[in-house]
Amino acid sequence: MSKDSTFTKNELVALYVFFWIAGIAAFAYLATLPLTTDTQILISGCMLFALFICYQFSRHIKKCEGSSILRLVIFLLAALLAFRYLFWRGTQTLPFNFGVISIIAGCLLFLVECFYFLNSTLGYFISIKPKARQAFALPADPALLPHIDIYIPTFDESPDLVGPTLIAATQMRYPRDKLHVYLLDDGGTPQKLNNPNQDNAAAQKRSHKLKLFAEQFGATYLTRALNEDAKAGNLNNALQYTSGELLVILDCDHVPAEDFLEQTVGFFLADPKLFLLQTPHNFVNADPVERNLSTYATSPGENELFYGVMQPGMDAWGSTFFCGSAAVLRRSVIDEIGGIASETITEDAETTLNALALGYTTAYFNKPLVSGLQPETFSGFLAQRVRWSQGMLQIFLLKNPWALKGLTLAQRILFTNFSLFWGFSVSRMLLLLVPPLYLIFFIQLLDASVTDVLIFGVPSLLGSMIITQYLFGRVRWPFVSQIYEVIQSFYVSRGIFQVLINPRKPIFQVTPKGEVLQEDFISEFAKPFYIVLFFNVVAIGACIYRLLTDPSNHSALYMVGFWAVFDLFLLLCALGITFERRQRRSEPRSLHDEPVILHIEPDITLTGSTFDASASGVKIAINYPTIHYALLKTNTAVILEFPERSMRLACEIHSVVMDDEQRASIGISYNLQSTVEERTAIAIAFGSSEQLIKNKNQHHNHRSILGSFVFLFRLAMLHGFKHLTFLAVGKLRGLFYSAKKIQQH
Repeated sequence: MSKDSTFTKNELVALYVFFWIAGIAAFAYLATLPLTTDTQILISGCMLFALFICYQFSRHIKKCEGSSILRLVIFLLAALLAFRYLFWRGTQTLPFNFGVISIIAGCLLFLVECFYFLNSTLGYFISIKPKARQAFALPADPALLPHIDIYIPTFDESPDLVGPTLIAATQMRYPRDKLHVYLLDDGGTPQKLNNPNQDNAAAQKRSHKLKLFAEQFGATYLTRALNEDAKAGNLNNALQYTSGELLVILDCDHVPAEDFLEQTVGFFLADPKLFLLQTPHNFVNADPVERNLSTYATSPGENELFYGVMQPGMDAWGSTFFCGSAAVLRRSVIDEIGGIASETITEDAETTLNALALGYTTAYFNKPLVSGLQPETFSGFLAQRVRWSQGMLQIFLLKNPWALKGLTLAQRILFTNFSLFWGFSVSRMLLLLVPPLYLIFFIQLLDASVTDVLIFGVPSLLGSMIITQYLFGRVRWPFVSQIYEVIQSFYVSRGIFQVLINPRKPIFQVTPKGEVLQEDFISEFAKPFYIVLFFNVVAIGACIYRLLTDPSNHSALYMVGFWAVFDLFLLLCALGITFERRQRRSEPRSLHDEPVILHIEPDITLTGSTFDASASGVKIAINYPTIHYALLKTNTAVILEFPERSMRLACEIHSVVMDDEQRASIGISYNLQSTVEERTAIAIAFGSSEQLIKNKNQHHNHRSILGSFVFLFRLAMLHGFKHLTFLAVGKLRGLFYSAKKIQQH
């Protein structure tokens, strides 16, 4: 090509801007074009059909250059259907002729729909072209490798919970003279040890045990005088005593795989401007939704959406942010920005924002390299989510991405999105009130015929469902997001309003992990759901009554009645989640698959494989156990051999379950006698990142929209009514004992 025919950089930018403006103008024209009813049905039907064909086609092609174009077409079709519906809602349906209450309620409903449209659009924007990174091989010469500081901050967690992370951190594959592990104990400060409002003896015992543990496994124990600035202050204190070129931060319950550094350090050698490499938070236990609804073993985890789809999407826009753990950071950049940020209670995202503003880059490596715990109880789950919502809103109010110099437009948009994302809580709370307002209190929420609602609303809804399946189908089943939104709605909304009133008021709250529940009980946070459920049931009853007595408006009643029934399922699921089940396991336990040989006696052996593993034992499946069943007794001393590791461990049988005549499941407890054996136990349970990938992928499967609705119905009926039954039995038992006590007196 001749020099005269090439475009200058400014010309290319101008051309790029022109095509974007032209595309937006064409999109706006098509979205606002007035059409007759028949034409609207025809156009919407054709767009839905095209969207469905594109979606089906996308499931059967491999990633290639054409798949990006197909993705863009799917986004545009879904966005056009949604925006056309929203334009119709805003220009033709607001109830300005039905009184002040209807106007207020109708406008609030429209604003909620606008919020969800904006949230969805930004989700599409994030996911246009997700980035998939490959690890860089490390140089063979150890002299070229940087020194690594591993920070493990802890506050009041049990040493039994901290131990596996500490041990695993010290045995990551890396030159020993360049690997420095630090246990940052904010529970061992003089301020905490001398606190008159707590059990000082227990705190001192914990601190002493952690010191011995760190010394035993070659780590350095650090603490400070005062517990200032929470986790950020703890990390910044450690910066004064360490000098590694790279810094790895691990929550005290995030056990790293042996190849964590092999997989991550190369990114920093390849890119001198890289500040952060974030890896997924891979959880090996169920959150309270999965545990109390019994879905952990069958469905994708809730965090899979963020770490499996959103983070790769943000990486493509240069907007990956630090998530507090399982990450590597460049020390020189931390020094340049003045340490870990502490103005908000989400120090991780705030620190990222400060580094991005100076022109440094971030990256996301989508490979699970840690085994972590998430909150087991509903109260712990809420504490975590309220902190996230308050901290991200603080970032928007106190840091303002739009006023911070040095950020790209995409970074400003995405940080704004994640700050305002938590508004879903207020929106969901308002949506739960819509059926009662219409069916009980006769409040008109929109001024439109049922026919118009169907021809504009149904295509938009179906388009939204199709693109959600396209983007998130493997990591998030339909209607699961709505369950999570409902259970957070009331409490996250309250947290948001607290920040709006006083942005500096929230304080950092440690998320409880490894909690043990001795018995079933109903969470104290269930109360708001009783109230909304009551109004919802009354609304359904009112709908039935009006259908029987008012023949003039059946279509609208059917629509809102279905809405109320759908909300009923969500609320019953919420009750199922707030019915806390007994939880006695307090340590991480990962799915595992490795051949073993069980030595019962010197001349009697059985072969099998591991099923899951923890720091203290494994569960194994033994083949053909029938002939030796009499010897498989609990509390029997045995030797468990791992032939692939050439390792034997002294163990004890603590449980035996005969699956059938050819197979038995046996629980094994280790009798660890040395530091080497303790290290081996951790390596077996958490050392292999390939095993973590296998565990994660087994939950990645699609479920259809209809199948998901049936799944929602089953969860609601089973677990919601378990909650109500437990509540009723408890009340009756209380009345019985009260009556008996009165008789005795």
